[in-house]
This record gives sequence, structure tokens and C-alpha cells, in this order.
Amino acid sequence: MTVKKMLVFTMMITLILGMAAGCGQGETASQTAAKADSGATPTSTAPEKHDPVTVRMMLIAAYNEVFHTYIDPLIKEKYPWITLEYLEAKPALPDLVATGDTPDIVMQNGSLRPVLDLGLQYDMNSLVKKYNFDLTKLDPDLLKSAQAYGEKGELYALPSDRSVRALLYNKDIFDKFNVPYPKDAMKWEEAIALAKRLTRTDGGVQYHGLILGTNVDNMRSEMQLHFFDKNGKANVMSADWQKVAQTWKQLFDIPGNFTKANVRDTFTKDRTAAMIITNSSFLLRNPIPDLNWDYVVAPTFDNGLIQDKLGAMLTIAATSKNKDAAFQVISLYFSDDVQTAIARTASLVSGSNVPEIVKQYGADTPANKGKNLKTDFNGHAVTKVVEQYDNLASPLINSAFVDIATGAKDINTALREAQDKIDQKIAEEKAK
Repeated sequence: MTVKKMLVFTMMITLILGMAAGCGQGETASQTAAKADSGATPTSTAPEKHDPVTVRMMLIAAYNEVFHTYIDPLIKEKYPWITLEYLEAKPALPDLVATGDTPDIVMQNGSLRPVLDLGLQYDMNSLVKKYNFDLTKLDPDLLKSAQAYGEKGELYALPSDRSVRALLYNKDIFDKFNVPYPKDAMKWEEAIALAKRLTRTDGGVQYHGLILGTNVDNMRSEMQLHFFDKNGKANVMSADWQKVAQTWKQLFDIPGNFTKANVRDTFTKDRTAAMIITNSSFLLRNPIPDLNWDYVVAPTFDNGLIQDKLGAMLTIAATSKNKDAAFQVISLYFSDDVQTAIARTASLVSGSNVPEIVKQYGADTPANKGKNLKTDFNGHAVTKVVEQYDNLASPLINSAFVDIATGAKDINTALREAQDKIDQKIAEEKAK
């Protein structure tokens, strides 16, 4: 039986049992038990009537399949009056807003800034309370990062899954050069020492010990670095920024280690990268049989914290006239049955905090047997740093760190020039 059929069967049995128990819509098991204990006789009520509702969703492409597989059949069973409409990626969200065609549910990946800039943010706290949505079932680190977008406790989004950047390593390269495999949550000094031993030319092939691509997001996040001071001026020359820059420089001062080539391709196709930092899920979903790899928790600074895990988020647009129905759809996604199915197939790294669900991660992916799957759930993550113009500052600081990696500029010069460019960019943005 396929996972999809198992899920539908499980939900049908659950619904039948719920009906047999005489529980009304929205009534909890404890409320039913209380009625029995009090001797009250449940009164027969007519089924609630609902007007047909269409909930329009703009999802990230990879999640369309997840919703079609796990949510579509449940909607028909649980909320038959709701019709889901999936919007294509184009036209873009700003264009839809401009034409008054804004979707009810908007999914964003990594940053909620586009939703905030368009004024679409909606505080879901009231719906969480109304529908008794249990926030404790979500990874607390994820939830804190989602809540960081609200200045006064607003909850503008629910994190749909963990986005974990882990340290992936090629066992064959380690074996070839007789170097011990990396350990969970090494300090950056240890990771750099390993990289030195693995960065070499052999048989005319340049091997890279550890590559991170052309951005410093991982290190920056681990140190919870801000781009701006309390007055809104760029401040990327602080002691912590200097520490990250020095660590970055040490890694790429290793002759032959730096490359602008695609990180994943260098690891999976060229097979010349001994270690990379990226999401493990892309290989768990699409295993490469002859790639002898595994993964561990990414290196950390002295604080022992890993990069924030915030990936995709589900939001309800403030303009939606179907907020209740939209929240009911979102709630189905976070149900234990759906999260279990997602975890077992490793379709995504489930954002669930329920131990019984977490331990089933990858259970239906035999190709990944023996992998260090607990990596995706280990390590304490920082809370995401949210600043109004972080999306404008990020590419400028990444460019500066490329200059540091290549030796084009020294640390102080690169950071000072980046600071000036950020201030100039923000001034231009404010003048629009």
C-alpha cells in the first residue's frame, strides 16, 4: 500500500471512529468525557451547514506535490465544502496584489520580507486560539524564528518544515586520503583543520576540503549578526563581524580550497568536494546510489549554536475573505498524520516536535538506510535575525566576503566598503 493510500485510510478510520464516539465538530475528547462524567445526555444536533469556499494558494513549486499528495484527499473527507486552487508561480505575488487577485495562502521561503513589504501580513494568533491549534507540536527553534517577524508577539507565519544546513561529507575522499570522518558540531577551527588535510591535488584533480559557496549566510546566522545598529545605520565592522570574517578567511586561505562552482554539483557530480554545508534533504529525496556520503551537524562557533532552521512558511494574506477556511487547510498540513507521512518519506524535514513523528524520519526511504538521519533534528538553532532591509544588505555583504576569500581585499577594506554600500543602497530605497 502506498503512503498516500495509507494516509487516506488512516484518516478515514479516524473520522469513522470520531463519528461513532458522538463527538461534535470542534468538541475535544476531554469535553466529551466531561459530559459523560457529569451524566449529561448529549443532544442530537443537525450537521453544520457551510457555504462552498475556494481557498487559493501560492506555494513554492516543491510543495505543490506535497499538498496534492497529502492534503487534497483530506480536504475532500474533512472539509468537503472547501475547494483548493493552486496558483502557478507566474504572475509574481506583487503583480497579483496589484491586480487585486491576491491568494488566500502565501508560502514564502527563508524570509517573510516580500509579504511584509506588500502589507499582506496577518496575525494568526486569534485563529490559533479559535481552533485550539497546538503550537507546542512545532519545533520551538523554528517557531521562535517565525515569531521574530512580529514586533509585539504577532504570528504572521507558521514554519512548514525544518531547513537544516548540515555538513555533508564524501566518505570516499576521506578514505582516499586516510583522514578521519567529521564529528557532529565541530568547532570551526576543527573543520578548517580537516579541510587543510583534504585540500590537495591528486592525479591532476584539485580536491576541496570544505566549500561554502559564495555567501557567508551560515556563519553570519550562527553568530546572529545584525546588519544595522539601533539607529538604522549599517554596522558590519563590529568585533563579531570581524570574527566571522577572520574565520572565513582562514578557511579560504587554504590554497585551492575556494571555488565559485556550484556547491552541490561539486559534491555530487564532480566529486571533488570532501565537505559542503547545505540541506541534506536534496540527497535524501533523490539518493545517488554510488555516492558514498553521510552528514553531521554543521560546525559552530563557541556559542555552540547552528544556523536558524527557518525555511518555508505558510501565511494567510490580510486581504483574504476566507481566513478561517485557509487556517483549516493549514492546520491539516500540521496534523500528526500528515507530518508522519512527510517524515517517513523524507519528503521534507518535518517541523514537528512530536518525538514519535521525529523518530520515523526516513523510515520509508530504504536507500538512505545507515545515514545519520538524526542530524536533521540535532543541534540548537539560533533565532533568526529579522531586519527591515536585510534582503538588500545580504548580497552586498556576500560580495564583500567573496573579495575576502579570493584575497582581492583585506578584511577591514572589504567590510568598510560593504558598510558604505549598504547605507547608500538603503538611502536609495527610502528615496523611492
